[in-house]
Amino acid sequence: MSYEKAFKNLGMEPKAYLKKFALPIIGFGIFFALLMYVLLPTLFVGPAQYIPALVTVICFIFAFAYPLSILGAKASRIDNNMHYYITQMGSIATAETPRLDIIRIVSENEDYQELAEETKKIYDLVTVWNLSLADGCRFISKRTPSIIFEDFLDRFAHALQSGEDVKSFLFAEQNVVMNEYESMYNGALYAVEVIKELFVSMVMSLIFMASFAVIMPVITGMNAELLMGIVVVVFLLTDLVMVVFTKNKIPKDPAWSRSKLLTSDKLKMYRSIPISIAGCIVVAVLVTLYGKIETSIAVAMIFTPLVYTGYVARKIEKSIRRKDENFPAFIRSLGSSAGARGGVIDDALRALRAHDFGPLTKDVNNLYKMLVTRIDKMTSWEIFSANTGSNLIQRFSVMFVEATNLGGKPEVIGDIIATNFHRIVTLRKKRTQSAGSLVGVLYGLTGGIGFTMYISLGVVGLMQDMFSAVEMPPGMSMGMVLYTNIGSMDLLANMVLAIMVGHSLMSAILIRVVDGGHMLSATIDFVIMVWISAASAVVTMAAVSSLLGIT
Repeated sequence: MSYEKAFKNLGMEPKAYLKKFALPIIGFGIFFALLMYVLLPTLFVGPAQYIPALVTVICFIFAFAYPLSILGAKASRIDNNMHYYITQMGSIATAETPRLDIIRIVSENEDYQELAEETKKIYDLVTVWNLSLADGCRFISKRTPSIIFEDFLDRFAHALQSGEDVKSFLFAEQNVVMNEYESMYNGALYAVEVIKELFVSMVMSLIFMASFAVIMPVITGMNAELLMGIVVVVFLLTDLVMVVFTKNKIPKDPAWSRSKLLTSDKLKMYRSIPISIAGCIVVAVLVTLYGKIETSIAVAMIFTPLVYTGYVARKIEKSIRRKDENFPAFIRSLGSSAGARGGVIDDALRALRAHDFGPLTKDVNNLYKMLVTRIDKMTSWEIFSANTGSNLIQRFSVMFVEATNLGGKPEVIGDIIATNFHRIVTLRKKRTQSAGSLVGVLYGLTGGIGFTMYISLGVVGLMQDMFSAVEMPPGMSMGMVLYTNIGSMDLLANMVLAIMVGHSLMSAILIRVVDGGHMLSATIDFVIMVWISAASAVVTMAAVSSLLGIT
């Protein structure tokens, strides 16, 4: 990525960016550092003297990295829509649609976001500025942030100038663009494996930091509660940064439909939320009234009713993924059958009702009923895709209906969509496998965190009990050897529990980010990890008490 493209995408000249954005940010960093050194000279001594200067360095980096980060985010959004984009263009081309109309149609698809905007620029260059379509494609290719889209536009421009048939070109491009998308997707999944190793390494470092925060006050007399408070913040911030970083690296390929229609599955899931919350409240009241349960176990019990919402969401999600696996066979059969019947979709659907498409069969039957009752064709397919709950089915169904309405060949359209759909489903299976391996790592890591931290607490508790009863010789105090009054052990244990619960929440969200599933299904992983934390707390403290003789 270059700064030239970055400034063109920002719509700002480098000098204007420097004056309006970069210099004010850098100036703020310098002013903040000087202000801190002048107003608080005693605070920033020793290693801390570099903190204000570090703020200035961060402002410098932010000012110069911001244009490239905006460009990279835009490129990522374009890349994440390229497989839909090329599939729609190929489908429309089967209707012998004029090449400029193909550009216009795809530019009007709001689901493509920046990709639609880039295509609209090409259309405007041709219709308003009277450039040839090939020149318009080359003009935008030099300015688009996406390498995949840039290469496609260059190939498209060459094909137009050489007189190649647009339909033949777009058919050939299906495989080319999908291969590039697969490479990008597989690269992102490899990055997840790297992130997994990085996450484990960082958490292990934080575990040691937390252990030192518990033990060091005994030796140095520092405020243990303050140190542990800092550890809580650093631990949770690190988890949050890893979640955000992973979200930016992973392909934006949600499993759930983004339709605004309220389906029965969505109603079922939304109704489960107040039931789970009510269950949490009831359990919290009962645990409080009983009052004889370990704090960690009590917290785990309070969160347990959230499993119901996670179960409902995960059950629906499993059905959605099964429908995705059956859709390529359905759409290919529908296209072939409609082609044999002169392009009549209703007759083809009636013939397909005898076939079994797994969980998709019920939705296919409902689609046929809506079409034969003369409900608007586009509305019928919209309701069909919304009821499946699948984002992929929603996006590809629109392409099929739109292309057949334009007069395209259903058998060719169905084959294009089924082939590309199947390749995306295959990539999703790899993504699910990557998320599955991450689950095991995070579960084990959660248990390791609890074991290490609670052992540290047990050792400190032992040292407090042992040395607080020791009588020191006259003129000497225990503080000359060890500091036994470091604060409330119960408060420290609760702060460790806060780390465990917060880490469990972030880990559950991280799993769903990698998996691409609904966030509500993360509640199952969250509750399981909270129980692992609670069990490790009880078992570890009991073992330490038994082995070291703590009462």
